[in-house]
Amino acid sequence: MSIYTSVLSELLQAQPQLRPEIYFKPSLTALSHAMEDQVLAGLDQPLVITNFQQERFYRQEASRYRRIGKITPQVYVLAAAETKFKNASVTCETVAFAPKDELSSEWHLVVVGQQYASCILCKERETSVPEKVSRLDGDQYRRFEGVWTFNRAVSCTAAELLLDRILTYRPELAAKISRARSILENRTARSEWANIDPGPFAERLMTYLQAGQYKLLQAYSLFSK
Repeated sequence: MSIYTSVLSELLQAQPQLRPEIYFKPSLTALSHAMEDQVLAGLDQPLVITNFQQERFYRQEASRYRRIGKITPQVYVLAAAETKFKNASVTCETVAFAPKDELSSEWHLVVVGQQYASCILCKERETSVPEKVSRLDGDQYRRFEGVWTFNRAVSCTAAELLLDRILTYRPELAAKISRARSILENRTARSEWANIDPGPFAERLMTYLQAGQYKLLQAYSLFSK
């Protein structure tokens, strides 16, 4: 079973005021890690939904999500069904979709907690990479179009759309997904939770961006010799 509807497109239809922007992979990696670190460093038990496109991308972050799965019971990880990635309920819920599914070209991360909510919903766009750039370096040129926001209403809408998709692939999770939806409804009603201090998130994000910039400078230095 493959679904050819983009979750990003569904979000833009539901929230027409949103204006997609362009992000490169290093920026999305930094944003995602900062969002994950908020979960790992907090005392909350948020709803966490993420899409890794391919199994190999998930393997790079699997240890982080095992740690997140020990913090909160509501963790859903989507990726294309490949050699080892399959539907399972262990530390977190893994959701395997068909490799031709539209999700295989999308990068999503949604976190909805008591004190904060944030989401990244992006779709990869074709990018021309110079021939002299290696495959590893070329990965840094990958370009995505989408939305990143702390807005609680947008984040909850994104979560609802992804829960719909998860229910399609894993209908046996209906009861657990129903609990996730009730959490979203309760947290949407609490407007005071929308006012948070973004300082800790900004600090983590800056750390990742600085580390990424240092790696780029090293790469350019080696390339210029």
